[in-house]
Amino acid sequence: MYQVLARKYRPRNFNELVGQNHVSRALTSALDRGRLHHAYLFTGTRGVGKTTIARILAKCLNCETGITSTPCEVCATCKAVNEGRFIDLIEIDAASRTKVEDTRELLDNVPYAPTQGRFKVYLIDEVHMLSTHSFNALLKTLEEPPAHVKFLFATTDPQKLPITVISRCLQFTLRPLAVDEITDHLSDILNKESIQSEQDAIWQIAESAQGSLRDALSLTDQAIAYGQGAIHHQDVKEMLGLIDRTIIYDLILAIHQNQRERVSQLLLQFRQQALDVSLVLDQFISTLHELAMLQYLPDLSLKYSAEINKKIMTLSQLVSAQDLQLYYQIACKGRADLQLAVTQEQGFEMTVLRLLAFRPLQTNEITISPTVETQQVASKISEQQAVSTEQDIFERNETQTQITAQEIENTTKDSISDLVPEPELTQQAISEQIETATQNHVEQQIVSHSEQIADPSTTLNPQTMIEDTSTVVANSQHQDNLVVEQLNENQIHNKEVQDSDDLSLTSFGTDFSENMQPIQNLAATEDIFFLAPAADVSTPSEQPISKNIPEQLVSENVESHISTQNLSAIVQEQSSDSQQSPQEILKLAPQQLEGEWNVDKWEFWFRNSNLSPAVQELAQHGVMIGQIDGHSTFQISKQYENLLHQTQHALEASLKQQWSNTVFNVQYGEVESITPFHMQNERKVRAFNRATEMLHAEPVIKNLLDAFDGELQNIQLKI
Repeated sequence: MYQVLARKYRPRNFNELVGQNHVSRALTSALDRGRLHHAYLFTGTRGVGKTTIARILAKCLNCETGITSTPCEVCATCKAVNEGRFIDLIEIDAASRTKVEDTRELLDNVPYAPTQGRFKVYLIDEVHMLSTHSFNALLKTLEEPPAHVKFLFATTDPQKLPITVISRCLQFTLRPLAVDEITDHLSDILNKESIQSEQDAIWQIAESAQGSLRDALSLTDQAIAYGQGAIHHQDVKEMLGLIDRTIIYDLILAIHQNQRERVSQLLLQFRQQALDVSLVLDQFISTLHELAMLQYLPDLSLKYSAEINKKIMTLSQLVSAQDLQLYYQIACKGRADLQLAVTQEQGFEMTVLRLLAFRPLQTNEITISPTVETQQVASKISEQQAVSTEQDIFERNETQTQITAQEIENTTKDSISDLVPEPELTQQAISEQIETATQNHVEQQIVSHSEQIADPSTTLNPQTMIEDTSTVVANSQHQDNLVVEQLNENQIHNKEVQDSDDLSLTSFGTDFSENMQPIQNLAATEDIFFLAPAADVSTPSEQPISKNIPEQLVSENVESHISTQNLSAIVQEQSSDSQQSPQEILKLAPQQLEGEWNVDKWEFWFRNSNLSPAVQELAQHGVMIGQIDGHSTFQISKQYENLLHQTQHALEASLKQQWSNTVFNVQYGEVESITPFHMQNERKVRAFNRATEMLHAEPVIKNLLDAFDGELQNIQLKI
């Protein structure tokens, strides 16, 4: 008669025991030294060897060769125990004998000597199922049993045992078996049974057993029957309803590389195959854990096929550790929320979409968030562009108009002076009022010019110059007060910025257009610049960005503090932008970190250090002076004092870790020189302008724009 693998290959001595070395070592030592306890408690999940160890211990106690850790396996007692007919080994199923009467009957037989063996062994399985009265009846005998009696308890739920019972026993906690241990054991058994198998299939069975050797052997029996005498990987996947691991790897890679079409294809594939999405998400989380472990333990052995192992290793090198942690956290949160979703499929798909939505920035990406000021300025530039072709009307009618710049400027100042906000007005209200006033002023000027054209007696100047004034609210969270200047080709590039409390006036060269089409403002969303060399152009259907991108974005605060030497250096950098790519513009120049601190050395050091993002955020708003590896003073504005108090220790510790002689001080007050924050903003603007310039210089795009009189909107460069 056929005997299932779990019973046929049950260990019969401690040497055959799989895993549980901590238990076998303790029991072997106790048997060899004769230091035997009268009660043992074995706890652990199902199928890890609780009952098996209890039977081996009973055999060791009653072997005819004496008390030994290596029973002979040939005497009558050993054979009887192996065959389950040893009279002095009393196995009791506590789940079916929970009443106190059953326990009393058991205790009535305790005083009698063993019939055949050396000890009378009571093996009570699932002992936690006994009633409270049964435990109370057992306590006295369990504390002081006769010398010929041994109690062996096994349970999967030790929390339900009274502490009075646990304190009378030696407790051994059996751990779930590792996948490697189960795999090796299954391979040995299949070799003995002469059954053909694939390593991936065995590994999958061992992983599905979740630490239970009995479950693994039962699944092996099922796989042999399903595969008609052989175990194949594909059969095991179909039998267990598992998914192909390569699909999980493809999904992680598609999410990491933001391949939305590939992700949608995989989601449709999951729907068509009607897979259990909870199992898919479990496999997804397990794979993320495996990848994270491989990053810290590159020599970790993998039991998959060579092709799958190669994919795993490649993927672990592509995805950074911080990205894996973010993916793992989102996936675990999605796993917990599956039960809250309308359907599990919906919860799974939303988890995948969340992984895409919160995709971390890559190392070659930067985020440029347009501030309120730049959005308003771009809006004014768009309005100017909308009227940029009005000059053609004047030329066709051979008429010109002349309006002095001073007259318009004075008129605009008068209109803006009426808009000085009361203290209770919000920033948004101020911006709306200024924008409305400026637009009304431009319309009035157009009407005035039209009347002059219609009047034949009007004398027109051939050199027509229209100057419009745009108002920018100079206030932002990081004091990033940007003053934008757009100059026509015939205008001088250097204009003086006029400040009036919270308002700054800037002159823009403007022409009038034939069609007064309304131009939308800049989109308020973040633009992500992908600065990889191989870039493709993406133009999402967002609100349009003007073609006339400002050539220069310089902070008002920076301009007031930058010396003439720094200004000339910036001009030289901007002039060299035409020879550089955007990523080269953004890259910091290497610095020799020795001698005296300056702003370039300070920025290069902290942006390449191991400081946390919070500390780096504060560091960019100040400058370091003094000697490197000596007395160093960090100058920063007074408004950051409370924040710096919380992170000052981390900054000082990082400095002293690299330069042990550092004496660190903090000085609060107005920063007189340019800060790394302003330098970074200036680099971002120059990189954006260079990217825009390169895009407009592309022959294909240039031909398209010329042929269809088009324009590029919402310019983005992506990998």
